[in-house]
Amino acid sequence: MRYLISDLERLSFQSMHHQLIIVDHNWIIRSCNTAWQQGLGQPPPKLDISDTSRTPETSHYLQLMEAWISREEKAKNAKIVQELKNITKPFNDCCTYEISIQTTHREQRWFRLELTPLRQADPTLLSDLALIAHTDVTEQKHIEQQLKKALSEVRTLRGLLPICAVCKQIKDEQDAWNSVESYLEKHTHAEFTHDICPDCIRRLYPKYSNILDKRS
Repeated sequence: MRYLISDLERLSFQSMHHQLIIVDHNWIIRSCNTAWQQGLGQPPPKLDISDTSRTPETSHYLQLMEAWISREEKAKNAKIVQELKNITKPFNDCCTYEISIQTTHREQRWFRLELTPLRQADPTLLSDLALIAHTDVTEQKHIEQQLKKALSEVRTLRGLLPICAVCKQIKDEQDAWNSVESYLEKHTHAEFTHDICPDCIRRLYPKYSNILDKRS
């Protein structure tokens, strides 16, 4: 069974920036490209680089992923690995996951994992190999986290506010009455600086009213 049938296809496979591997139904890595060898193909933090006996272990894709799993999202990643283990033979369907790994430099990075069965020329024959592509989406995840943080910090006022018809204090969720300033400071990011409007100047300081009238 041949999947890379020309030098052009081999060159394309090796030149891709995505980290590509081909696995069999036992999750043994049968082939990989240069990007994989320089990326996730490197020994994960939990494996001893100097240990020459690590080769059989690192050639097993799921064992390698379990070793790469980051501590921050261990439960989520472990669930993904288990779902991959549960895939029945042969490979039938495509699937996509996001997995978080910890690099040899103790850096957390995110990858989109896309598994695609490698179809044979005869569609009636089932595939015993799958192509797995890993795309680094760390920057997108950082932007997503920043947006979520920004949205969590945005506070808006909605609905009806119970306000006193006389003193203009506002009743909060605990039925406590607050000045307009304190209520808005608690429920928005607004800050207050105090001034005095022309109407209040005329009422409280009538001797300055003529100055205001001249300005107007």
